[in-house]
Amino acid sequence: MKKRLFIFLMAAVLLLSSAALGEEASSRVFDYAGLFSAADAEALEAAIVGFQESTGYDFAILVSGLNYGYDDYQSLCDDFYLSKSLGLGMNDTAILCYLDLYGDGYYYISVYGDLKNLMVNDNLQYLADNAIEYFYDDDFSGGFMWTMDFLSRALIRIGVDNPSWRVFDFAEILFDTDIETLEAAIAGFRALSGMDFLFLSTYDEMKDNENGEYATEFYFRHGFGDGVNRSGALIYLDLDLDTLYFNYYIRCFGDMDEYVSQEALDTILDSCAPLMDEGEILSAALQIIDDYAACFR
Repeated sequence: MKKRLFIFLMAAVLLLSSAALGEEASSRVFDYAGLFSAADAEALEAAIVGFQESTGYDFAILVSGLNYGYDDYQSLCDDFYLSKSLGLGMNDTAILCYLDLYGDGYYYISVYGDLKNLMVNDNLQYLADNAIEYFYDDDFSGGFMWTMDFLSRALIRIGVDNPSWRVFDFAEILFDTDIETLEAAIAGFRALSGMDFLFLSTYDEMKDNENGEYATEFYFRHGFGDGVNRSGALIYLDLDLDTLYFNYYIRCFGDMDEYVSQEALDTILDSCAPLMDEGEILSAALQIIDDYAACFR
């Protein structure tokens, strides 16, 4: 099952206002209710820059005190995300935190790009619950600051803090039982080699991903790789939803090249090609892992 998050933490309504259309493109604090002081807004903008630099992802805050009358909440958020050109990285990843001060008030979080795949419902609920504790104390700036700090530390340590999570099947190519089998095979390889190994699949159209460059971005952005040189390997499948055709790549990082030469990698690619061509993804991935393991025996 894909680990996906695209939910409402609390019901919310938002829309672009005419004032929103006039904001500077570089701004990520859209305070249409005048909630923040100038100093707080400046501090939040600076913190967002830090979040962007540490994670490679975007962060935006929207505050409004008006009822815009939208029924389709997600479409409203999507409109704002697109019109403001939010999102960073090859998959235009962003988190948008919306504080609606109309009526009783609501808090809503929407995620895009990689964060749709990386986060589950409980993750965003945890973010919301903790931020709201700050809001109850009228420390709105503090709530958003806490969110940025906690989320940035979590994102850059996924590989470190989740040693049993190495199959990222965002394209939903595998069954749950396949994922369990693949995770077990990867765990065995890691125990044997002392190096990391990942399986990654995507279906999103991304910028500059013609040759599978996203694999490298994903690997280093989230703290994968063992040892000082962050050694490991990654199988990457990039699925085209229109044609259901996929390209596949194998990437080596750190000291892996010392054990798996380019000649050996070419042989591994050739040997898995028939299985890949037949769509036998699990069997192909298991064969690749076994071929890598042979280089360490």
